Amino acid sequence: MEIDERLLDFIGKLRAAGMHVSLAESIDACEAVRVAPLEKMDIFRSALRATVVKNEMDYPIFDAVFEDYFLGAEALAAPPEDEPGGEDSEGTGSMTPAELTEMLRDALEHGSMDELAALARMAAATIGQMEGGFGRGSRPLAFMAGSGYYMFRGMEMLKYARLSAELQEMAADGEIMPELPPVLAAEELRERIEFFRRALEREIQRQLALERGEEAVSRTRKLPVRPEEIEFINASVRQVDDMRRILPSLARKLAARIARRQSEGRRGRLDIRNTLRHSISSGGVPIDVKYKKRVPAKPELFILCDVSGSVRTFSTFTLQLVFSLHQQFKAVRSFAFIDRVDEVTELFKYCDVDEAIERVYREGVLVDGDGHSDVGRALDLFEKEFSGELTPRSTVLILSDGRNNARDPRSEALGRIARRSRRVYWLDPEPAERWDTGDSIIGIYEEHCHAVQEVRNLKQLADFVYRRA
Repeated sequence: MEIDERLLDFIGKLRAAGMHVSLAESIDACEAVRVAPLEKMDIFRSALRATVVKNEMDYPIFDAVFEDYFLGAEALAAPPEDEPGGEDSEGTGSMTPAELTEMLRDALEHGSMDELAALARMAAATIGQMEGGFGRGSRPLAFMAGSGYYMFRGMEMLKYARLSAELQEMAADGEIMPELPPVLAAEELRERIEFFRRALEREIQRQLALERGEEAVSRTRKLPVRPEEIEFINASVRQVDDMRRILPSLARKLAARIARRQSEGRRGRLDIRNTLRHSISSGGVPIDVKYKKRVPAKPELFILCDVSGSVRTFSTFTLQLVFSLHQQFKAVRSFAFIDRVDEVTELFKYCDVDEAIERVYREGVLVDGDGHSDVGRALDLFEKEFSGELTPRSTVLILSDGRNNARDPRSEALGRIARRSRRVYWLDPEPAERWDTGDSIIGIYEEHCHAVQEVRNLKQLADFVYRRA
């Protein structure tokens, strides 16, 4: 396959992974490849990165797809004898691990990056022979093990950790690269060590792809999850930070989509006076029919937000997105609950959402029992204290996993709320297959809601807001 065809196929895989790559960016990538040397993998990667990636959040996706797909890119520019089965690969069988380790030490101390790359190819071939091949051997392991296993075996074979530590101590003492200050020598050594590790990993992956096929190798690797597809419930601290960074841009895009949809919506009622006025120029014939401008109805939004520990991240992001889109609603009122409910609208008027959430916990009257979620009691209290303010224009949005700790669901309270409102939507961050398992009673509440929606990530949340706003 020609490199241009491979590049277009690669761009197709980026799109399948969720990245948006335009036709213009594809053309730019093809032009960049004409000047980016294939034998310099880092330059080749950087050229493609610069032309097809628009958002820094897409770098992990790009890197993963690049590693999966261009495992054989170095082989496109390598001489035929460097391929498995060629003359060079036959000679590597005589190299012992001790000899390779000594060669690696010399290359890290005095060698060039090209020498380290060549040594990585030799080490990968030796690892493959020790393990019965990357896919050709009779050992079952050869068909099951992924690149991580072979990297582990290679690091053990080369005594990589101990060697790296020894060389770093020598660099700090000025015994390596004496022409450089110790600090710069240590930095140069770290770059060489990392370069060799990446080169060895890339070569192992390339060998696996050549022996098993790129598709088989790709199946063993999972692509990084995009920030908007990270599940609220299972998000780590770092993933939550990634989600926070993309939320403002997501809100802007969503607001633009909603505004465009509303502007392109159904035309308003016929404007007879304006039509007759414009018909004068055509002799009284109403050729240009005029309509009154359609003003989209903005609902009053009541948000009942479960802020117990299990759904706190989900509730926080939902509130952030809704308040970013406050212009799409006539009014937004917020209520937080754990085992009792309290209105917290004022906090969100004067604080950002993160600070408001913290103040909700400090100042909100949310608990007067044992501190465990009691959705039924919270709904009952909301219906008694605030249902008189609901109108046929009101939309009630409930954010909760519907887990009630085996307490009375009091579903009749939600029924009364639904009768006084225009719509009641329930957003649940748990997978639908976990609904009504354990202490989940979401099915009891579902009959009183216009829709119960699974919302596990920002993408599903944005889709829901776009459809319902």
